[in-house]
Amino acid sequence: MSWLLHTLAGIDVWLFNAINHGLSNGLFDAVMPMFTSVTWWRPVYVIGLVLLLWKGGVRGRWAAATLVVMIAIFDPLSTILLKNPIDRLRPFNVLPDAINLIGMVGNGAGSFPSNHALNNTAAAVILHHYYPQRTWLWVSIAALMAFSRIYVGVHWPSDVLGGALLGLVGGYGMVVLARFIQQRSPLPRPDDHSEQHPRA
Repeated sequence: MSWLLHTLAGIDVWLFNAINHGLSNGLFDAVMPMFTSVTWWRPVYVIGLVLLLWKGGVRGRWAAATLVVMIAIFDPLSTILLKNPIDRLRPFNVLPDAINLIGMVGNGAGSFPSNHALNNTAAAVILHHYYPQRTWLWVSIAALMAFSRIYVGVHWPSDVLGGALLGLVGGYGMVVLARFIQQRSPLPRPDDHSEQHPRA
């Protein structure tokens, strides 16, 4: 078992270096810190939620509610139940030559799992349920977010993989919960309307 763990850890380091060093270039150095920043995404999220509530009709309101509840539950629970107890060191705390592009220091929550990967993957699952015709967009955003966390040097590949897997399970769970509530709620349901393929 120790041999297996050692091998997996070696693969993790190799993949991290392959992305953090091997793919390093001026364009990514400029774009990825912005793409991975919650500060940059926060107004995008707010605008997206406003559009869902304003233009999305019943489907948009259910989608917005599901997303907000997901973030309110998953982000703190991941930190409390996983990140803090596991307390995994981030790459820049372990590898002296790790390229840390966003200036994060090692006094925050642990590295595993990546909440960015978890939240964005769960959001992709939820948005796929409500707006399947835009699945390519939701998956692309989640994948690029996961990649960016490794590229900027703040997560191991296994952190984003673990976060993405948790996001898949959690996102599907949120969809199941939303459908359960919809079936028992007096409020209109998304499938009550003739618009089967709403504009996103």
